[in-house]
Amino acid sequence: MLNQKYFGALGAAAMSVALAACSSTTTPTAAKPSAPNSSAVSSPASSSPTPEAALLTKAQLTSALLSLSQMPAGWSTDSSTSTGDKTFCDYRQPHKAQIQVSRTFQKGGGLTATIATAGIRQYASASDAAESFTAMEKALETCHQETYQGSVLKYSPMSVDKLGDRSLGVRIDSDGTTLLQQFTLDGPTLINVGTGGVTDADADTATKLLRDQVDRYEAAARK
Repeated sequence: MLNQKYFGALGAAAMSVALAACSSTTTPTAAKPSAPNSSAVSSPASSSPTPEAALLTKAQLTSALLSLSQMPAGWSTDSSTSTGDKTFCDYRQPHKAQIQVSRTFQKGGGLTATIATAGIRQYASASDAAESFTAMEKALETCHQETYQGSVLKYSPMSVDKLGDRSLGVRIDSDGTTLLQQFTLDGPTLINVGTGGVTDADADTATKLLRDQVDRYEAAARK
């Protein structure tokens, strides 16, 4: 994990924002997806079809997460990152994820330390996931900076691959540290991948990891 002296509040805030805590772990029933509205921050839907809105168990979602074998050379797993319910500028979430799984990786140490996260939040239905994505999207249209745990977090829109139903990207800067967060709405889930560090926040790595994570989820959802 990144040294707290250098990673500071950015790590806690960004990880909490990306992996918001869920209020339930019940297994819901399937629902039909709904067509979300578009926004300037997000990428339009890809030309490839998204999977049916199959709802997976926590074990299935965990299995669909990126594993260490899918990571580039030099990474190791990190189990010390905790999540919370922090959102961008404390915007209100219309729905809570019913199942949430995530995995964190680390590389290097000290000033050269880098972290990567992959997470899947599954909602009760595709429409709940779409409304939650839209709420985050709208919040980021006006939320460009906030102070959290004594540090100023600056948010900037970031271009992303056209994956799933919709995608959006956010660059987060604070105290010399940069984190790149990418989110994809895919049926009843919000998929996120983030990479960051003090001296290294590789957008190409984040983009590849997001593609790989979406592919793994869609493969699991089609079974």
